[in-house]
Amino acid sequence: LGLLMIDIDFFKDVNDRYGHAAGDAVLRALAGTLARSLRGGDVCGRLGGEEFATVLPDQDREGAAATAERLRAAVENLNVGSGGKEWIRFSVSVGVAAYPEDGASLASLMKRADARLYHAKEGGRNAVIGGG
Repeated sequence: LGLLMIDIDFFKDVNDRYGHAAGDAVLRALAGTLARSLRGGDVCGRLGGEEFATVLPDQDREGAAATAERLRAAVENLNVGSGGKEWIRFSVSVGVAAYPEDGASLASLMKRADARLYHAKEGGRNAVIGGG
C-alpha cells in the first residue's frame, strides 16, 4: 500500500496575489488532475488547506513514488486562469510512504510521508521524496 502526501507549493502566495477565487481554481485543477491520473481503486482526498492525501492499494514505495512523479509533472504543466489576463502556474511537493516498509499503521505511514513532504519543501519544492 502506498501513501502520498501532496501539498501545493506557495499556495498562500497564489491567494495573496490573485485572490481566493483563483486559489479555489488551483485547488480544483489539482483535484481534477489527481482524479484523471489515478487508478480506479486509488483513493484521494483533501486533508485541509492545500494538502491532499492519496492511498494507492497494491503499490510498493517505488511504484507509489513513480505515480507521485507523474502527478508532479502533470501539475507542473497546468495553466489555471487567474480571472485576469495572467495564467497561474504552480507546483506540488510530495512525500511518499508505503506499507510495510515505512510502518504498520496509518498513523505511522502518514507521519513518514509527512516528514518526506517537509523534506521536499525544504529542498526547494516541486519534488517527490520517498522512492526506492
